[in-house]
Amino acid sequence: MEQLYAETSVKQKTTAKVTFLKFILIIAVVALVAVGFLSGKSLLTLLSVAAVVALVWYWPRFNVEWEYVFCDGQIDFDQILGGEKRKTILRIELDDADMIAPYDSHKMGGYRHLPVRDFSSLQADAKPYAIATKIEGKDQKVVILFEPSQKMMGMIQTKFPNKTEI
Repeated sequence: MEQLYAETSVKQKTTAKVTFLKFILIIAVVALVAVGFLSGKSLLTLLSVAAVVALVWYWPRFNVEWEYVFCDGQIDFDQILGGEKRKTILRIELDDADMIAPYDSHKMGGYRHLPVRDFSSLQADAKPYAIATKIEGKDQKVVILFEPSQKMMGMIQTKFPNKTEI
């Protein structure tokens, strides 16, 4: 039997909250460097250099990319930070899902009251799909937003025709 496998990735839009956080971090580090070097105290100078190094090390983590991997009824949601650090955030079995449909579909209307886990690009023109499911280890159902490729949605519909709307 042939395995169904597809993967897709989307880059997450930089939100106003992240932009504001970047701005605050830059201001704080610049102020710390100015105070450190103008004071002439070696401890403050060392602390300011450490802050600059920490900022340079942490900065790529503001660039978030989501990767979805579908393999025979299971979807992994991986977060890629700075293009290099990958972490699996969530793994779900679609056997446990109630519905897989576009988020703005009328079929998702009955699930709008559930908490949302957003793994989408946050782009204004994006058309995210939603999975209404129960996460393993949790008692409550959630809605998971993601942006699969057409190939992935075709495979999901092939595997779960009664749960899927394209």
